[in-house]
Amino acid sequence: MAVVAAAIMISFHLKHEPSPIELKLALPFGIVFWFLALACLVNGFANYLKTVTHYSRRAALVQSGWKTQVIFTVVATAIVAACVLFLSTNASSR
Repeated sequence: MAVVAAAIMISFHLKHEPSPIELKLALPFGIVFWFLALACLVNGFANYLKTVTHYSRRAALVQSGWKTQVIFTVVATAIVAACVLFLSTNASSR
């Protein structure tokens, strides 16, 4: 996620220059993806701590809860929205 955020923020292109719309949206989308990367990291660390605590009591059940499901639903939605946006700006710029 952090690599994707960095690529979005610098408007990474191989063959052509980014369009003005892409340049305007690069920073906000990059910041959103940075926050999503941090949310995933924090969520994974919280799951880890919870599992280790339960291991100490010999009652560990490794599974994701509703918070993890919510975070990954938001991440998936953001990825789909970014793909649709980038494909639509690319289609309109040709």
